[in-house]
Amino acid sequence: MVNFLLNLLVILFVYVVIYILYYAACVFNSSKAKKFLLKQKYNAAAKPNNMIVIIYARNNEATIVPLLESLNKQNYPKDNFQTHIILDHCTDNSSNILEFIGGAKIWRVGENAPVGKDEAISWLLEGLLSYQNVDGFVFLNAERYIDENFLATINANLYGEDILVGSTDYIVRTKTLLNCIKTTYHSYIDRIFNCGRSLMNLATVVNSDIFVIRKEVLDKIKCVDFKDINSELKYTTLLVRNGFIPKYCPLIKTYTSIDNYEDRKPSISFKLSLVWHCLSLVFKSNIKFSEFLFSTLAPNFWFLMLIYFSIFAFTYNYYFVFDYTFVFAMGVILAVSFISSLFVSKIGKANVGYLILYPIYSLLKLFLHIPVIKTLADTVSRKKQDDEREMSTVDVCVTDGKNNLACKLDLLSENGLVRAVFRFKKKKYSSSSQIRMVDAIKEVSDKLNEHGFRIKICQSCGYFNLKMDGSTNMVKGYCNRLVVQNQSEVPLDTILWNSCPYYVPQEVNKIIDINNFREN
Repeated sequence: MVNFLLNLLVILFVYVVIYILYYAACVFNSSKAKKFLLKQKYNAAAKPNNMIVIIYARNNEATIVPLLESLNKQNYPKDNFQTHIILDHCTDNSSNILEFIGGAKIWRVGENAPVGKDEAISWLLEGLLSYQNVDGFVFLNAERYIDENFLATINANLYGEDILVGSTDYIVRTKTLLNCIKTTYHSYIDRIFNCGRSLMNLATVVNSDIFVIRKEVLDKIKCVDFKDINSELKYTTLLVRNGFIPKYCPLIKTYTSIDNYEDRKPSISFKLSLVWHCLSLVFKSNIKFSEFLFSTLAPNFWFLMLIYFSIFAFTYNYYFVFDYTFVFAMGVILAVSFISSLFVSKIGKANVGYLILYPIYSLLKLFLHIPVIKTLADTVSRKKQDDEREMSTVDVCVTDGKNNLACKLDLLSENGLVRAVFRFKKKKYSSSSQIRMVDAIKEVSDKLNEHGFRIKICQSCGYFNLKMDGSTNMVKGYCNRLVVQNQSEVPLDTILWNSCPYYVPQEVNKIIDINNFREN
């Protein structure tokens, strides 16, 4: 047992030493950030690449309009780029305004419900990849703002690179402690780790909100994976495995509201699973793939401090494979690297305190995600919102194909958002907060479908069509049963959660299938 603990300490200390040296290398290389400006200046007069800009939008009327206007005003030859905008089940006025502005091809997807970013972009790319005279693709989220030199900057930095990941600057309209902590930490990570890795020719995790990739790379990889942050990490691993290194470029700037801040950290369980499944490829791949794979396991502040000071205390009192002075020297290197990073990152004296507070913020976030604490916090939050909440309950029926079960569906409106809560005896499942009730009920329906159950309401019925009335909540629709059975020419008005004896599954959506359908 003693030998096992000693071997474990050795492994952990080697892990810490590697990270400290990696951190020092990032700080040192990020001090050479002028190389980005020199490269851009050198390639400023380079031949324009032919680019396709793809923007994904879902009810982003407030930002998609200025984004398209900025693209139309680019200091870049108009013949060398085209803009494609995907409107995923947009119920706002985006489509009409964008068509009035012009300058982009508009694609509408998700007739009855959003299809999602990954599926929508993959569908569009399938057709665009057949275009011959294209050098690269630029992916943008509709919540971003850009300046008039955006495409020119991409063009200058794309030479000699396969893939570029742009930077995000957050717009803070209300200066709060939390906003200051978030923006300072984000700037620090970009300027030390992302810049440092880029200048060492190491890969940066893909960010689908601002992402540039050459067409020949897509021709070989033949896919994108933009479902979520975990998927983007997996996609980056695929790219690096095939020899394509995504490089961070701080000069390709986009701007968005601090309200859209996202702590871009894949889950620990996903990272461990990814490394485990890719271990067999380490010795068969290039060294940059191995480096990227293991870099995903970099420790956070608290884990690093826990390991280091535990080993420091142990070596101070007991014999260890590594001498006490060596352990102390590693701590000095770490401290010097951190102090140096404060100057290199140029976050300013006023923001140093915010950076130091970030570990406390991250610890509080972790603390609040402990199941018992999270449940308690949610309970307190719900009690505070009771006065601002409206709720109605409807009786619904759920079937497993043989038996029908009487259940309840709570429809809640809270602070401008809605939730659907399914209840059966003591069991309960709640959707996440949504803008529209149609999405909240669909989330509940999808969860029930995963367990072999089907909720027998209008929204999941094959006779039902959603009513596009321009409302935000979208709860109205049409029942086409009488039309299908030639008993009427006018469909009946209904709402999502209504039910009747004539329910058929939504998958049965052809007239002949509906007429032949018989429930078991």
